[in-house]
Amino acid sequence: MRQSDVITGRADRGAIDNTTGEAAFYSHREPAWHGLGTVTEEAKTSDEVIKLAKLDWLVEKRPLLSMNKGKLGKKIPGRFGTFRDDSGDWVGGLVGNTWTPIQNRVAFTFLDELVGGGFLTYETAGALDGGRVVFMSTKSPSITIDPQGAADRIDLYTLFANSHDGRSAAVAVETPVRAVCTNTLDLAVRDAHRVWKIRHTKNALTDLEEARQTLGFTEQYASALEAEATALFQQAMTDQEFDKLIGQLWTPPAEGARKSILAAHEERRDRLHALFAEADTQENIRGTRWAALQTVIEFEDYFRAVKVPEALTEQEHRNNLAMTTLLHTQRNDIKDMAKALLLAA
Repeated sequence: MRQSDVITGRADRGAIDNTTGEAAFYSHREPAWHGLGTVTEEAKTSDEVIKLAKLDWLVEKRPLLSMNKGKLGKKIPGRFGTFRDDSGDWVGGLVGNTWTPIQNRVAFTFLDELVGGGFLTYETAGALDGGRVVFMSTKSPSITIDPQGAADRIDLYTLFANSHDGRSAAVAVETPVRAVCTNTLDLAVRDAHRVWKIRHTKNALTDLEEARQTLGFTEQYASALEAEATALFQQAMTDQEFDKLIGQLWTPPAEGARKSILAAHEERRDRLHALFAEADTQENIRGTRWAALQTVIEFEDYFRAVKVPEALTEQEHRNNLAMTTLLHTQRNDIKDMAKALLLAA
């Protein structure tokens, strides 16, 4: 079916939503990298956050109509579009009979009980791509590796993300982030259940309730995470050992490879060594296996070559890739391999 005036939208792909004329983003205390939205410490409930983040709208599922020579025809059986009720804009969804929207207010209300206990705060909330994707995060108490020395802080977050375009399930994720450089960690903590997927069906509310009952970083998880990170921090790693790790993660080019391939390999190797030996983000953990893991993660998050769309900055594109990875539960093979190799040693 061709797009027509019946299916329209004002979304700039990959951008913070500004359908209402204001940026759809909320942040607790600290402004985000894009400098947009509302920054405040006052919001205490999901209702307040939703209003500040300009997420106070509903998704409507409307029948699709055929079109012939510029005239609207009959409904297309079993096919619907998803639209915002405040603007009437299409939010990218072409869905079937069983797809049921998970409304912003319903999706985020289940976090209120976690925050209400006084141990968590709402950190961020917002929308991307005209409302195709919405998200909200809460922050748990932090843990600190070597508190009397390196004092390397790991912040613990629960992030909920939902799509209104029919492309993915809603997801709730527990994720630790190293505060000094905002690297998202993914350490292998045994028996940690950290990802919940909620399908857009009539049973979504039940699934949300089940997720809510088990969400929030448990003391056992935080303790296990701290133990693994501390073990890596306590193991020294030389430049030569780190170079060997690079060779295990990225196979060196074969003899006789093109000059461009050789140059790309050497550039990546030099960048990794510079991050490991000189980067400010590794200053307090320099020369350890923990620093080696952080170096690989930082390289993959911020320096790995990506093709940036013309409409976006590189930072915007990398942040959108991170959100896409979350929604589709994709894995990063390099990070996973580095983590396995360093923990196994």
